[in-house]
Amino acid sequence: MTIRKILLVAAALLSASHSALALSVRGLYEDFIDPPPDVKVGCFYYWVNNRVDEEGVRKDLRWMKTNGITRAFLATDIRNRPHVSIPGELIGDNEFMSEKWWRNLRTALKTAGELGIEMGIFNGPGWSQSGGPWVRPEEAMRNYNPTNACGWEISYKRPGVPATNAPCSPEATGWEVDKLSSRHVRRHFDSFIGEILRRIPKEDRPTLTTLVVDSWECGWQNYTDDIAERFKKSYRRELDYSDGACLADLNSLVAGLIASEYMGTLTECAHENGLITWCEPYAHCPIPVPIGTDYGAASDEVAAEFWVNYDAQYAMETDAAVKAARVKGNNKVYAESFTSGDWNRRSCGDEWSFGYLKPLADRYFHRGVNATILHVIVSQPGDETEPPVRPWFGTFFDRRSKNATELKPLVDYCRRCNFMLQAGRPHEGKTDERILDDGTVIRFTADSLFEVVFPDGRNELWNPVTLERLSR
Repeated sequence: MTIRKILLVAAALLSASHSALALSVRGLYEDFIDPPPDVKVGCFYYWVNNRVDEEGVRKDLRWMKTNGITRAFLATDIRNRPHVSIPGELIGDNEFMSEKWWRNLRTALKTAGELGIEMGIFNGPGWSQSGGPWVRPEEAMRNYNPTNACGWEISYKRPGVPATNAPCSPEATGWEVDKLSSRHVRRHFDSFIGEILRRIPKEDRPTLTTLVVDSWECGWQNYTDDIAERFKKSYRRELDYSDGACLADLNSLVAGLIASEYMGTLTECAHENGLITWCEPYAHCPIPVPIGTDYGAASDEVAAEFWVNYDAQYAMETDAAVKAARVKGNNKVYAESFTSGDWNRRSCGDEWSFGYLKPLADRYFHRGVNATILHVIVSQPGDETEPPVRPWFGTFFDRRSKNATELKPLVDYCRRCNFMLQAGRPHEGKTDERILDDGTVIRFTADSLFEVVFPDGRNELWNPVTLERLSR
């Protein structure tokens, strides 16, 4: 080959390379503006105080779709706590597992399928944790009590309050299942999710994909039927509840069993039925041993939670979720986003705006969150002349929100940020930098822009709000 031909071939290859790079850059920017469908912003979708009907459910889901929300996690029975007074509060007739409840659930899953909204269902009524009226006392979370005739007693969250699933209606309330027994956890799954899968035909739930395990709020337990045998096998000595060193080892054993017997079993049950699990490890809960990393890694998808009132404990929780996701090999780190409640005197409720929430979202994007789940869309009755359903907690993103027109800009913003922070893989282990296969580096800057550094050295800033694109 002559030198001229070599130069021509080299020039052609360089030109093709530049064209491919330009196409790649153009495609990346176009996806930044309008991310592909697999980049989803989701929501928690709560049925509160039994005020649910089929027309309202259809309106709820159409509202989500119109505003770009394409994943919804349904909590089928939430009840305002008795000590919280809500002005004008009403209780409806969507009683747990009544015929109306089943019709509404089937309508929700079928409508979601028609709209292309991926659905998840909380693994029991309420949001915490895993229980219901089907759990027998001998299947419940238990603690050892040497003064008790049988040696154990039902576990307690705090003095005088039994460990039951919550917050939910009386007819949906029951013991929290034993987290150290795979057998009991399986029966809990079969009694609720299994019944849903049996009662609602597969063709009416085509987008049901996910079993949801929300925040750990059920306290601790130190006893199950074979705990002494398990302890002796692990530590080569007898279990003695009066020995402090023994109890320290017992707590470590329990933490491991929570990951394997509880979360691991729920994941196995989900997989056997064509579902995946989504879990909040909740690293900051007041329990003797942190359960975050192993517990979170036993689920398919790992999530943190952050609140409108920023606090160090939620930063710690996000770090634990990132760690669990990395251990699992997951690219996505989810977050239940913008939770709020009256007790912290900084509740959002209807008083939210895109401008108010954006800096908070940015703070957690920097910490490693890259998959947004909004908290919360509360189901509203189809008749919109009725008072809106308003629980004591939450930032209200539903169709009755005073600031409903701000939802689409917030969702669009979160989707763009999610897309950029899910691209490629972490760059040098950082939580807010990504590197693509071609060497392009994406950085989320301190002023909430995306700096894109291309392999040829070009450097641009992309604005996820205005979509402005500037060369540096």
